[in-house]
Amino acid sequence: MPLRVLGSLRLSVDTDDSTSIPRQQEHVQHWVDAPGRDAHVVAWAKDTDVSGGLHPFKRPGLGKWFDDDHKGLWDALCVMKVDRLSRRVAHFSEVVQWCQENGKVIVSTQEGIDMSTPMGKMFAQILAVFAEGELDTIRSRAIDAVQTRLTAGTWVAGLPPFGYEIVPVGPGAGKRLEPIDHYRELAEEIARRVLDGESLRSVARDLTARGEPTWLSRIQPNSKRAQESKWSNSSIRGLLLNPKIAGLYTYKGEIVEDGEGNPRLIADNPLLDLATWNKVALKLQDNRAFGPKVTKSRAMLVGVATCGSCGGPLTRAVYTNRKPSVGDRPAKEWHYSRYKCSRQKVQGTCASPAAVNSADFEAAFTNVFLEHMGHLPEARELVADLHDPTSDITATEARLERLKADFGAGKYDAPEKEEVYWSLLNSQSAKLARLRGQLIEYEQQRGEFALTGRTFADIWNSRDDEGKQLFLKQHQVAVKLYRDPIPGEKFGFLVQLGDVEQMARAVHVELAGNLVHGVATHNLPTQEHLLAGQLDERQLRIGMDVVNAMEASFGLTDPQ
Repeated sequence: MPLRVLGSLRLSVDTDDSTSIPRQQEHVQHWVDAPGRDAHVVAWAKDTDVSGGLHPFKRPGLGKWFDDDHKGLWDALCVMKVDRLSRRVAHFSEVVQWCQENGKVIVSTQEGIDMSTPMGKMFAQILAVFAEGELDTIRSRAIDAVQTRLTAGTWVAGLPPFGYEIVPVGPGAGKRLEPIDHYRELAEEIARRVLDGESLRSVARDLTARGEPTWLSRIQPNSKRAQESKWSNSSIRGLLLNPKIAGLYTYKGEIVEDGEGNPRLIADNPLLDLATWNKVALKLQDNRAFGPKVTKSRAMLVGVATCGSCGGPLTRAVYTNRKPSVGDRPAKEWHYSRYKCSRQKVQGTCASPAAVNSADFEAAFTNVFLEHMGHLPEARELVADLHDPTSDITATEARLERLKADFGAGKYDAPEKEEVYWSLLNSQSAKLARLRGQLIEYEQQRGEFALTGRTFADIWNSRDDEGKQLFLKQHQVAVKLYRDPIPGEKFGFLVQLGDVEQMARAVHVELAGNLVHGVATHNLPTQEHLLAGQLDERQLRIGMDVVNAMEASFGLTDPQ
């Protein structure tokens, strides 16, 4: 019966003519066609751009031929050289053992090894040892080259990150990143707008309206992805959170550090200075207004206001009215919108669903807000601009413990590895000391506020509706809307100030009226309504809501 041969072909990088796929195939075919050999190739298992360190069982081309559905289709596994099968002794031994257990043989044509004989098996194992040593040497040279470039702060490889161009430093000195002036201005503008509280969607819409090309369309103008790319909140968020915008070197997603635990720089003049980038990153990562609860609606009070009756969130619906033409009068069409309880269509969920014309509600709220809070100076907690290093300290301590444990277990016994150990130990110890210093500063500034130089009215009047929505969320302002709260009024609302009252006390600003209790009201029951006996049972409950809100806010902010 003819010998059924499975030809295995592998190449790490498809550029080497000495072991190219066609050359390997030619060698195997020549062995199969040798005079007196009754054999034929049943299939070719081709693996291009596959490392010799990958287990043969896991290779995309060869791996399937070891499963139950394919192992009965061949008798001999034929390769040009042993290292084309594997560069790992352990992996090679597993394949040899599997072949023995399943009645298969392995043949290396160029080295003249037939592992159906004891001598052939011995020579193959020796060659596998040399192949693994060669793989380790190749990897070591690659790692050394990368580490050398990282140490020198030169650019390793890949497309330039947002706002930079790759420029040569000098003959043999590698390359570095240089910021492009226009993109430096753009990055500073975006960072400033985000720090001022503008939403990412608002920034994205503005950049699109201005015709500002995306970065991908600049560096790969002919690609399909570039042609389809557009500014969005996620794309802006991604570029702002990328450490490279601050000139920090990253490798495999991690910021590269020097021997003292400080981040390495890949650009001498980054798009954003480190202090600004840290503030932006904190804003995007920690501010709840950018978190999963942010609403897609641009309406000022969506996500801020709820129904006073059931507590359900308010939505804003847009309606169209039309009047047909009559005689000489032309047809007329106009649009309006209403805030309404999102649970009003769920039977039995809301006893008195709130609903009001959007323009009326927003105008009344703005008047109340500016009347009671417009004069207040904005204050910012100093710790808001500092990163809480607690989690980083925990991670660094754990990394040091693992490093010491590995050293005790003998993983760094070799002279060259011991040098690596002491380098890692020193850098992580220095990093831990620096982080503990940051923690002390963070704890010292907790609860301390500083004026920003703006009033709430300044901020409010500079924002569009989406920006106002974001501002209210940032300061934890909540609004409850009530339907027919007092006789003669279709709607009224209660405003809970969130952290505004706390900020005012921190900077020693006196609050007047209802603001002392952290609430403001509009068209809600008062003591005069109660004494006059004008309220029905439902309106009395609304009055109690106001009293409870005042007491709760006062109790939380001033327990004495």
